[in-house]
Amino acid sequence: MRLISFRGLLGLFLVLLGVVIILNRVAGVDIELGTIWSYWPVIPLLLGLQWIALSFNSSGSKAERRISFSWGQFISGLLLAAIGVIFLGRKFWPEYFDFDLSLFWPVVGAAFLILLGISLLRGRPASGAGGRMAFMGGLEVGGSSPWRLESGSYLAFMGGIDVDLTRAEIPPGETVLDLTAIMGGIDVKIPPGLAVIYEGSSFLGGTTFKDREDGGIISGHKVKENLEGADRILRLQARAVLGGIEIREKI
Repeated sequence: MRLISFRGLLGLFLVLLGVVIILNRVAGVDIELGTIWSYWPVIPLLLGLQWIALSFNSSGSKAERRISFSWGQFISGLLLAAIGVIFLGRKFWPEYFDFDLSLFWPVVGAAFLILLGISLLRGRPASGAGGRMAFMGGLEVGGSSPWRLESGSYLAFMGGIDVDLTRAEIPPGETVLDLTAIMGGIDVKIPPGLAVIYEGSSFLGGTTFKDREDGGIISGHKVKENLEGADRILRLQARAVLGGIEIREKI
């Protein structure tokens, strides 16, 4: 289920802004840019309603359709929708929305910082020699040749990392990969049937594990697969901050 993404809303706003500028400068149509900007609360309102709808996530085939619920995405949607309603209400119905908002943004900003700190502190340390960092650039790990996987941390800061585990030799026991994308992206390909413990969280970003997507102001979910009788387990700790992490099976 998809409605319109934040990128789509932003693109629509920019197109509308460009059309208004052309009409003002070329056609002589008198449209105040400030009037258009005064409707900015519509953007968080629509985005919030979308996140509320997407918090009910369906996956699987038609015969085995499963519905999951993301509290983080639902709460994020409620918060954004509330911001839109409050500021639109102050514009059109000030008699009903006449209250002091001087503490609103400081409290919201402080709450964001707290949630961000909690997100970064979560997870098990990935002790080991493995790990890479991409800073404003791209990095590829793995490929067509067999290679030995070790626990480690992968950080993409305003860059991108591609990790291909389909030819990786996973050692016995538990291997921990700590994935953090800050204003960047990490793409991980895993072989089918792999024993996986997945823990994903995002702050103003999004994470994807196979057919399960999560995003919003703050969100998170945990998945365990194929653990019964497995002597090799991969623990993936995915953390996206203003970025995205995607984990897919590669057949």
